[in-house]
Amino acid sequence: MSHYVNAQNVFSIFTDTLSKDEFTTQKSNFPQKYTSSEISIIENGQYRLKRLSDQGQSISYLKTDNTIYACEVIAEIEIANGSNNGGGIVLYGQTMSNGAIFLEFNKKRQFRIYKQSGSQHQNLSGTVKDNGWLKNKNLASVGRNTIRLKMEHGYFDLYFNNHYVYTAFDTEYTSGKIGVFADNNSEIILSNFIILSNKEQYKNILSKQIVETAQSSSSNSNPAFEEVILLFKTKIDQQQLQISTLQNELDKCKSMLNYDTSLVTRSRELLKANRKLTLKLDSTSRVLNQDKKRLEYLESLKADIEKGNNGDLVISLTTILADVKKDQQASLQRTELAEESNKALKTENEVLLREIKRLKYIIDTQK
Repeated sequence: MSHYVNAQNVFSIFTDTLSKDEFTTQKSNFPQKYTSSEISIIENGQYRLKRLSDQGQSISYLKTDNTIYACEVIAEIEIANGSNNGGGIVLYGQTMSNGAIFLEFNKKRQFRIYKQSGSQHQNLSGTVKDNGWLKNKNLASVGRNTIRLKMEHGYFDLYFNNHYVYTAFDTEYTSGKIGVFADNNSEIILSNFIILSNKEQYKNILSKQIVETAQSSSSNSNPAFEEVILLFKTKIDQQQLQISTLQNELDKCKSMLNYDTSLVTRSRELLKANRKLTLKLDSTSRVLNQDKKRLEYLESLKADIEKGNNGDLVISLTTILADVKKDQQASLQRTELAEESNKALKTENEVLLREIKRLKYIIDTQK
C-alpha cells in the first residue's frame, strides 16, 4: 500500500555527520569496480557509476560497518548524457536478504519510490497504472540535482533542490545500508554525498541492543559456549585485519591504473614517432646516395677532362668544367647537410628506442 502525503512527517533535526564524501582523493567511502557489466570510478572530484549491461542495475553501497537508522541523506546527482534510463539512492539495504528501498529519477523530470524484497516489487509512490512514477517541476531534467531525504519511524520525506515534494511510508525496513544505483545502460555522476544523524538517538538504539544481548547471554550463560564465542570473535578480528590489508593493497593497485595507462599511451606515441623518423631517415639516405653518385660522376668527368691531350677540347670544356665545379660544390653542401640531418635523426631514433625499451620494461615489471 502507498499513499500521498501533502506535508512533511519527519521533523527531527539531524546535525551530526555520519559520513561525508566530496570525492577529492582516491580514499573514498564508495568502492571502485572495473567489470564487464559495470564501472564505478572516482574522477575529477566525482564518483561515476555506470551500468554497461542492458539488464539489471548496479548498486554501490557506502563502506561502513555500522547499521544506519534514522538519518538525513543529502546527495548531488546528475544523470550522464547518453543514459537510457536513470538511477538514484538506495535506502536501508539489507545485508541478510535482497531487499531495500529505492528512490529513482530520470531525465523526464519523473521520480518514484519503491521497495524491493527479494523478487517482490512494491511501489511506495504513484499509481499502479504509472508504475509508481510521478512528475515534479522541481526536478531538473538536465544537469545536477540536489536530493535530500529525511527518514524516521517509517516515513521518508523527499526534497528536490530544497523543495519538499513527497512522503513515502514503510515500516518493514527501518535500518540498513545506504548507497546509490544506476539502472541498465545508464550512468549517474555523484558530486557530494552526506549522511547526517542524531548521535543521542543512536546511543539509545545501541544501548537497547546491548542490553537485549546481555540479557540473552546471561539467561543462557555457559562457560564452554562463552569460550567458543571468544574463539570465533578472535578469528573474526583476524579476518577483518586481513581484509583491511587486502583492501589497502587493492586501492594501491587501482591508483596505479592511471599510471599504467599513461605509460602504455606514451609507449604507443613513441612507437609512432619512431616510425615517422625511420621513414624520414630512409628518405634522407636515398637523397644522400643520389648525391654521392652525382659526385662520383662529376669527379670522373673532371679527371677525363684533365687527362685529355687535345688542347682545343680542354679550352672548349672550360666553361663546362666551371659549371661542373659549381654543381660539385652545391652537391657537397647538400651531402654535408644530408649527413648532419642523418646523424641527428639517428641520435633521435636511438633516444626514442631507449625510451620505448624503458617503458616496456616498466610495464612488464608492473604486470
